[in-house]
Amino acid sequence: MMSAVAGQRAVPGDPYTVGQSPRGLVIDGQPRVLTTGAIHYPRSAPAMWDSLMKKAKLGGLNTIDTYVFWNMHEPSKGDYDFYTDRANLPLFLQTARENGLFVVLRVGPYVCAEWNYGGFPQWLRHEPDIVFRTYSAPFMREMRRFIAKVVDVTKPYMPEHGGPIIAMQIENEYGDHQRDFGHNGDLFADWCGQTAQQFNLSVPWIMCQQYYRVDGVIPTVNGFYCDQKLDKFRRDNPELPAMWTEMWPGWFQRWGEAAPHRPIEDIAYAVAKWFARGGTSVSYYMYHGGTNFGRTSGPFIMTSYDYDGFIDEYGLENWPKYLHLQALHRLLLEHEQFITGNDVPKSIKLADSDAAAAYVYGTDSDYFAFLINSDSSNSIKIKFDGLKQQLPPWSVTLVRRSKQDKQPNVLYNTAQLSKLIKRAQRHPARFETISSGLSTDNIRWQPLSQAGVPTITAKRPVEQISVTDDKTDYLWYRTNVSLPAECGSLDAAHAKTLVLHDAGDVATVYFNGEFVGMQHGQQDRLATFTFAVPPSTLRLGKENNTEVEISILSQTLGMAHNQRNMESYSRGLLGAITLCGRDITKGKWEMQPGLEGEHLPAHLQDTHAWERYDPEQQLARPQQMRWYAIELDSQMLAEQASDDEPARYAIDMASMSKGHIWINGVHLGRYWLRRAPAASDYAPCRKCTYNGAFHPDRMCRQHCGELSQRYYHLPRSYLRLPKSGDGSARVHNMLYVLEELDGHPEHISIAQRISKLPLQEPEQPRERPRCSWLLGTLATVCGAAVLVGAGTLLFKALKQWRERRGYSRIHTDDSSLAE
Repeated sequence: MMSAVAGQRAVPGDPYTVGQSPRGLVIDGQPRVLTTGAIHYPRSAPAMWDSLMKKAKLGGLNTIDTYVFWNMHEPSKGDYDFYTDRANLPLFLQTARENGLFVVLRVGPYVCAEWNYGGFPQWLRHEPDIVFRTYSAPFMREMRRFIAKVVDVTKPYMPEHGGPIIAMQIENEYGDHQRDFGHNGDLFADWCGQTAQQFNLSVPWIMCQQYYRVDGVIPTVNGFYCDQKLDKFRRDNPELPAMWTEMWPGWFQRWGEAAPHRPIEDIAYAVAKWFARGGTSVSYYMYHGGTNFGRTSGPFIMTSYDYDGFIDEYGLENWPKYLHLQALHRLLLEHEQFITGNDVPKSIKLADSDAAAAYVYGTDSDYFAFLINSDSSNSIKIKFDGLKQQLPPWSVTLVRRSKQDKQPNVLYNTAQLSKLIKRAQRHPARFETISSGLSTDNIRWQPLSQAGVPTITAKRPVEQISVTDDKTDYLWYRTNVSLPAECGSLDAAHAKTLVLHDAGDVATVYFNGEFVGMQHGQQDRLATFTFAVPPSTLRLGKENNTEVEISILSQTLGMAHNQRNMESYSRGLLGAITLCGRDITKGKWEMQPGLEGEHLPAHLQDTHAWERYDPEQQLARPQQMRWYAIELDSQMLAEQASDDEPARYAIDMASMSKGHIWINGVHLGRYWLRRAPAASDYAPCRKCTYNGAFHPDRMCRQHCGELSQRYYHLPRSYLRLPKSGDGSARVHNMLYVLEELDGHPEHISIAQRISKLPLQEPEQPRERPRCSWLLGTLATVCGAAVLVGAGTLLFKALKQWRERRGYSRIHTDDSSLAE
């Protein structure tokens, strides 16, 4: 049960005040412990927000954290959108208020977040003389203008209006780049602090990952572990609260990577140790990761942004993580008066080892204490205030003693999991197929033409983003060249290849319309792509028909989200291009942005003129870009509904290759069926222990050797479903698929995401007894039971057993289930 000090505000509502002290943000005069989780409003459908917040609150959170995404709210300069679909920030804030949750609003407007261009709108790079994130007059002018707009939109949600916002953030992780900009970096950091104060808001401003003092803001920290930063923080900022703005309980995932996972014991250890040593606020990045809809992800970042969060991409509890940290959050909030009402205590050595220490908040006879063992290998036996304990390695034990107690009582240990949590670990969330494939009668298709009218002609390839303005992933480069004599040479020194130097992110090559291949880089690094000249082109050379058309489809997979000089970020064909060793970079090149119908214009959505899909015909035309229009079975989707928990849908794209998907005109995102490395080839897949410093590049990768992302979120609110009881009404749900390579759309299937908590182990099927003596014994026992009138009792027991059997929904506010 969470409790608050008498007279202390627990949730937003009526007008209140917010201040700051060394022991926490001060709300209505009381310093508070903040248990915060990041939920980014553009990464989930608005229909999910209320459920997400209710689950966050039930999970022991009292605060929600979100960035504000500039490129979503101002896609064109001066053209604002704060009210439609996933851009509806006021609705998100109102939902938090209605659920009694505070909000930390991280305005930035640079956000990183593995989000396309770090949140910057494309038009910003065209401002004359602009340099991002430094003391650049054009940048500071536009940054201040956008922050002013956000302040104006969010004023109704400030504390003086009973709103949920208790803090605002300006910039983001600037300490990582400030020194790169030298004196101008220092000037810009100071300008951020001055600008924040000029808005004269009723809430404090923060700057996260800010290593150098900036007047007017609270510097906060990010990381996997942050307790080691507290001593320096208090020396440098004795008057400010210690706030952990990004506690990373998981990690993001790129295409082709195994899934990151962080052990829950280690997460709890890091958080408990933070509060033990004087922290007052923690925020999980991410509590719910969500989905990178459309083209919103950063370079090579997957469409799923699950982040191994507490609530998964589909809005369902990740039960082991959710429950283990829920217990810790509730204890921290229940004992808030001890944590924030006392100065940070000095550590008490508990054993001969320096690894064992206690931090006691309170008096000798009435306290809340943290007993820490930071040894990653060994348990340590300790005696503390009459309590004998063996502290597991890499763990924190929480104890409480009241004046009535003779010795402290153990409340929680970060390394010890309840039976319920262990069962949940054995039965993780899963996908359950509800349609094994799609009827070919419901699939239509049309080829995607390579031809088009070029928009730019130049003497060499032009940088891609300067042409596309990032309104599309795609740019065609075309040239006609005479086939070099070296292509027909028998000399092995003359490689019969087309080589693209310094290219990114993906290139697909065609010779005279014939598909040659697709290659890709990795992360946001440029690459060199090498393609073999097809035999058909070499034969043409031998016949003295040497003119060849080379078409190269260049693709971006998200723009840089975290690097210097983002205003000059470039992609496409940037380096030399050679054919059979001869440089063909200079010549006549034509550029054409986009693909036919890429943004689903109305005429494309009229599929009557499309061909009916025939798998046999498709096999005769492999490696051809195609559009597919697939009508889903709306009645089948509607039948999955439940009063207990709405169905959570996914599209299983395992039969396809690479492209984009839409549902009813809503762009769900990119898909790419890349496989993660096998465990035998990748060391982080082979090691996972909770005890020891965690990093996702060193340990605990999961689903190795599997497709990085096979399932794609299909939000229920983007579907058109028949109303309950109206079986006669026909509704249409159209799935559009833009396939760049090859695939079998008839094998696309719809799945349901399932995440139920097993209150007991599901029964395993038992073999029928084969021994006659055992059957005889059972018959004798049953007969005796009947004779003594126990049949009724057996019936009642059986009924109770059947009610308990298998899976049933848990009400997690009942502490009796914690075992």
